[in-house]
Amino acid sequence: MMKRKLEVITTYNKKYYDICGKKMIESFIEYWPKDVNLYCYYQEQEPEIFADNVHYVDLYAENPELKKFVDANKDDIVKCGMIDGSYNFQRDGVKFSHKVFAQTHSIRRTTADVLLYLDADTYTHTTPNLDYIDSILPEDHLCTYFGRPKLYDETGFYMHNAKHYKAVVWSEALEKIYTSGELWTYPLQVDCYTMYAGRQKFIEEPQLDLVEHHGKLGKKHPFVNSPLGEFLDHLKGDRKELGHSRASDFKDRFEERNKKIHHWKEVYDK
Repeated sequence: MMKRKLEVITTYNKKYYDICGKKMIESFIEYWPKDVNLYCYYQEQEPEIFADNVHYVDLYAENPELKKFVDANKDDIVKCGMIDGSYNFQRDGVKFSHKVFAQTHSIRRTTADVLLYLDADTYTHTTPNLDYIDSILPEDHLCTYFGRPKLYDETGFYMHNAKHYKAVVWSEALEKIYTSGELWTYPLQVDCYTMYAGRQKFIEEPQLDLVEHHGKLGKKHPFVNSPLGEFLDHLKGDRKELGHSRASDFKDRFEERNKKIHHWKEVYDK
């Protein structure tokens, strides 16, 4: 049971909602406790699924600085990831700005103690372990994340300590990366790199890296190899088409654990 107040946030546009966001919300309603609220930051897609603990926020209406950033850069094909005639998602600063601004707005809006950001392509398959979630963001820490050695962060999951004395400053610093144009000086513009770069500005504050915390989660899919995989799946990339992560995404040592969980047992049995 959470000792602190927890809030979950996600974001999506209409296309992403149709592909995975709708399923994400439905699975949240099915498995998460009713006293945990989900805030959905949407673009284009008007709310159509309703529950007492599901709330909707018009991302552009509540983030005029985001809208200004998007409008200023959306017609520049390079800033939208088109490099030498082909699309590179790592260079699409416009698309991935939405994830960052959903989180920064939440930090300033929320009355909760802990913010848990989940990508809209996550899926809850079992009742969440709230004791575990509470344990991985100590009260003196700014954030919790999946670091990947020699690579940027895995940002399908991120936790923010909304009560940290630098929480608001942290949110403002992340936004400034976009509004100041600093983003375009980075080698990559995907949010994974932005969040990594933003963390470095606050490196003096305690931050919990789940890869270091748990050890040997692998570079490919640390999310599902962590204890989060006991109740969440992250359908990143072409896993959306499959409807689940692959058995090959797991380190061998997790096979025994997974076969006790209905969602993963079906994956191994295929």
